[in-house]
Amino acid sequence: MVRRCLAATLMLLACGSSPGTTARPVVQSFTASPGLVVGDGGTVSLSWAVSGADTVSIAPGVGAVTPPSGGTVSTHVAGNTAFSLSATGPGGTASGVAQVQVCDPAPAGLAGTCNIPAAGQCVDFSSLGSSDRDALVPYCAGLGGTWGTAPCSSTGRVGTCQVPPLGPRTGVTCSGSAVILERYYPPQYDASSARTVCGTVTGATFTEG
Repeated sequence: MVRRCLAATLMLLACGSSPGTTARPVVQSFTASPGLVVGDGGTVSLSWAVSGADTVSIAPGVGAVTPPSGGTVSTHVAGNTAFSLSATGPGGTASGVAQVQVCDPAPAGLAGTCNIPAAGQCVDFSSLGSSDRDALVPYCAGLGGTWGTAPCSSTGRVGTCQVPPLGPRTGVTCSGSAVILERYYPPQYDASSARTVCGTVTGATFTEG
């Protein structure tokens, strides 16, 4: 019985080992910094750490990089870009992806208004970049609102909630400089209920009238 168990153990060990098999490369990290570029584009740094590779290349536009084990290279981006790293070694290939987002700044004169009668709200946006505006038009429609450029009317307004500029990669703006003014009107709102809704946004300030 002892001999049979020992033989079975040796067989399992032999099956579990793979002498002569070379491990595939491992992409330990592949990052882009900064991951968000504001403007028409800019320079980003791509950094990698790879083990078990003889060659490493990055696309688009970079090509082969050295040393394969790790380093940093700079490149220019003009729009949203997904950089792809390919590591090749005796054991095969491995890959990684690093994303860079390019957002336009917030030039003066680009703004919009989302009028939502059913909610008793009209939302003014100012200092928008064109990418922010393009994202907000369908967002406004999804709320049942109508997008336009005319300012919100002040007739009958019970209050205004000013929301601080939103940070990068938020649901509304990429540039982080858009100002949002939410106007509230009766009969859907009175000053008290409008103030309560405004207070749910951290840092927002409510002004009656």
